Amino acid sequence: MDYHNEIRQSYLGGFSILLIEGFFWILAGVLWDFVSFKIAILLIIISGTLFYPISQLLQKILKRPKIRKENPLNLLFTQIGLIIPFSFPLIFLFTKENVNLFFPALTIIVGAHYLPFVFAYKLKTYWILALLLVVGGSIFGFIVTDNIYYCAYYTGSMLLLFAVINHYIVKKEINRTAL
Repeated sequence: MDYHNEIRQSYLGGFSILLIEGFFWILAGVLWDFVSFKIAILLIIISGTLFYPISQLLQKILKRPKIRKENPLNLLFTQIGLIIPFSFPLIFLFTKENVNLFFPALTIIVGAHYLPFVFAYKLKTYWILALLLVVGGSIFGFIVTDNIYYCAYYTGSMLLLFAVINHYIVKKEINRTAL
């Protein structure tokens, strides 16, 4: 079996992780908007460590097949997943003087971190998602600097949108191969 195909179909093009991540980004925006920016940042940091386990639980609920251990792309996903927490020191240095840059900076890094997914899933939609996140984070960081929590809403919305798009594409592929 093609390793990329196995990953794409098992994870439905990243549906679970995009869905969970999108939800937490929107929740962080709500918390920043109505509660506290510190709680919003804390939520994004803590949930960042929980995206994968929660998405695995969703995978089980959706009864998706597990990836074979010999699939070398498993290691790639582990390495890709470490990009975000390894980037936190840079984000904290960058936002030390202006906390309003936290969401835009993280959005740009999250966008860049999705580029290897183009290869891993063999889905061109990740090019578009990466571009939208990097450009969106840049716009919020440099131009739209008021109500910065909108950046979290934007990022979460893009992640949810691409969860739906990728799910649709892969389900269509699965149905086509089942015939």
